[in-house]
Formats: sequence, C-alpha cells, structure tokens
Amino acid sequence: MPVVAAFATSHAYTFQEPETWDQRRERSKTNVARKAGRPASDTREAQAETLEDNRERYGRIRQAHQRIRDSLKRANADAVILIGDDQAENFTSDNMPQLLVYTGGDYLSDDWDRKHSAATANHPRIAKGLVEGCLEEGFDVAWSDAFKDGKLISHAHTEPILYLVRESGMPVVPVFVNAVHPPAPSPARCYAFGQAMRRVLERDFASERVVLCASGGLSHFSPSHPWAHHVGSRYVGDISIEFDRRAVAWMQAGEGHKLAQFSSRELIENGEAELRQWIVLLGALGSARPEFLVYEPLYRSIMGMGVGWWSLS
Repeated sequence: MPVVAAFATSHAYTFQEPETWDQRRERSKTNVARKAGRPASDTREAQAETLEDNRERYGRIRQAHQRIRDSLKRANADAVILIGDDQAENFTSDNMPQLLVYTGGDYLSDDWDRKHSAATANHPRIAKGLVEGCLEEGFDVAWSDAFKDGKLISHAHTEPILYLVRESGMPVVPVFVNAVHPPAPSPARCYAFGQAMRRVLERDFASERVVLCASGGLSHFSPSHPWAHHVGSRYVGDISIEFDRRAVAWMQAGEGHKLAQFSSRELIENGEAELRQWIVLLGALGSARPEFLVYEPLYRSIMGMGVGWWSLS
C-alpha cells in the first residue's frame, strides 16, 4: 500500500504562538472590513478569552504538531503529497485552476510573512504520474512545472513544509485545490478527487511510500473568505463550532464520506471553504480513523484549529 500515513492541519495562526495573535487579529479585521465594506470588532468570545487559557489550549495544537514531526521522521516515505489552496499567491485571476499538480523540479518554499524560507525537493515522477493518472480517472487536472522566481508562496503549502515536513527532508509534491475563489469544486467532487488520487497511487506507485497532507480550515472568516459570495450572518472572528465538531466527530469515527454531503453554500456559510482540502484527503483515506485528531476553537485567533494524523501502514 503506497499511502503509509496522512496528516491534516490548519495553518495561519495555527503556526503562531498566542502572544502574537492580537496583532495579527487587528490586521485581519482591518482587511476584512475593507473587503466586506463594514466595520469589524472583536467578538464577545474573543474579549472573554485570556492569554493563559489560549496558551493552555494551544499547547495541545503544538503537541500535535510535534507528534507529526516525529512521525514523519519515522515514516521513511519517498514523498509527501501536500493538498492546499492558493489565495491569489501563486495563481491569480488571470489563471485560477480548480485542480493543479506542480510537476517541476526543486523550489523555494517562501513564508514571506514570517521571513522564513527553504529549498524544497519535489518528486516529479510522482507528480507527473498523478496528473496522467487522474486524467484517466476523469479529472482534468492542470499542471505547472515552474513557479514565478522559483518560489512557492501559497501559505497553505509553505507553512506545513517549513514547520512540519522540513526536518524529515522528504520531497513535497504541491497539489492545489481551489477553495476560496468561487465557483469552486463541490465537496462531493473533492472527495471523489481524493478517491481517484488513491487509485492512481495504488495502481502506478505501488512500490513507493507516500504520506498525504491536507492544509487548511477549520471554521474561520478571515480576509481570504470569499466575502463577495458570503451568505449568512457570521463575520470575522466568528467560529462555527457546532459545524466543526460535527465534521471532526465524523472523521474520528472513520466516516469522512459524510463530509462529501455538504454543499458549497454550507461551506461558505460556516467559514469552511478550506475544508475542501480535508475532504480530498478523506476521499483518499476512506474509512480509516485518525490516530489522533485535536480540535480547539480559539477566538483570539479567529479560527477553529484542527490537527490530525492517520497511520495506515
């Protein structure tokens, strides 16, 4: 079985200590107010949270990340296939693919916001095989063999690479799923894409050892939210906790297929556009249950954070 493990993680605030959240939250509120056209202020829940509480609960996220780093070092895998979205970073409105695999050579993973970067190896043979195999499976996957200036700058990809995968030294194949630029693939289509990826890997790369990763979510209404298409009353700082917990419970029970039943409207209404990346992963995992899956709604970080690991070998 080529897929030996998988992990999923939120990003953005998830890779920052609680002491930095207030400053970043002010920037987020300012950007949302500009995009949405109305003022933004802290929620009552954010005002009620304390730094001590955030430190304690974020500690569980930090510990989960360390468990992923340790597990990746032991995985002895040939590559990580990293499923993320692009928020007008590598791809803009002149060319916004729904599904794309990077097939080129090594690249620079550049977290321009935190001023961290590192050279990262790709696995072109697996990348090209995914494109060809998914085409045969009925998915018209786009491909790119170069990034502008050789830099991967989508934070959905660079953050897991720099802060989780880098220590293992494994090559990383970036896969892009449009999440925040409607119209975007439906949850059902994302799940089916994950199933197709799994079939391609089992058929064409049976001798390889591959780790899958999904980066994004969980519920948040940040500047990247598709505000021009927003529905419902929620605003920046809100978290759809009940929606998150329902999705997490299904994943913990090995019932990831249930997430494919959501509509694109439900994702927007609940701040879950990036749940698409998790749903692609779940399509590849089938009924597998996570070894651990940590969830913490942290209002001072304006998001529900999720981190999980699946052992499959």
